[in-house]
Amino acid sequence: MLPLSRTFVAVALLAAAGCSLQPFNKQSPASTRPGTQGGSGPVISVPPTVTSTMPEEPVIQGPAPSIPVPRERPRVAPATLSPASNALVSQAQSQRRKGDLPGAAGSLDRALRIEPSNPLLWIELGRLRMDQRNYTQAESMGRKALSMAVGDSRTQSAAWQLIADSLQARGRNPEAQDALEKAMELGIQ
Repeated sequence: MLPLSRTFVAVALLAAAGCSLQPFNKQSPASTRPGTQGGSGPVISVPPTVTSTMPEEPVIQGPAPSIPVPRERPRVAPATLSPASNALVSQAQSQRRKGDLPGAAGSLDRALRIEPSNPLLWIELGRLRMDQRNYTQAESMGRKALSMAVGDSRTQSAAWQLIADSLQARGRNPEAQDALEKAMELGIQ
């Protein structure tokens, strides 16, 4: 019986609290006459002379431009290697000069585990693939580096040079020429 009486007391208190509130005025201010009161409190009426203070929206005349104006990409600092990656790249270059291409690949793979998003490492791996006569992979490495080097014209130029070399090695000279022109254009900037 005790829990039921607590529930009853709680309901009674809530009902009493609700009775102390003033009734809600359901009439809209525009439908009441000025000076009269509906419900329990004064009704605020807005004089008909009050207008909105919001500025009007400008009207655009003519068709909107269909071609957006290209934004210039922000320049970023040139890509650099961390000291650990730099040491591994130096080791890989030494191994390449000695003809140890599998050893150079292993060194570059370790460097890529340290900095997988460094475009310079992908370019270096692409050059190694060129030495291994795997021209398709060399081009893929160049394109991957290109996608990571947004805003870094020097690194993009090196990536386009790698792509041009891989295309030329496969006899795709017109495409290689286009890639070489892009490399030169970015290298000039």
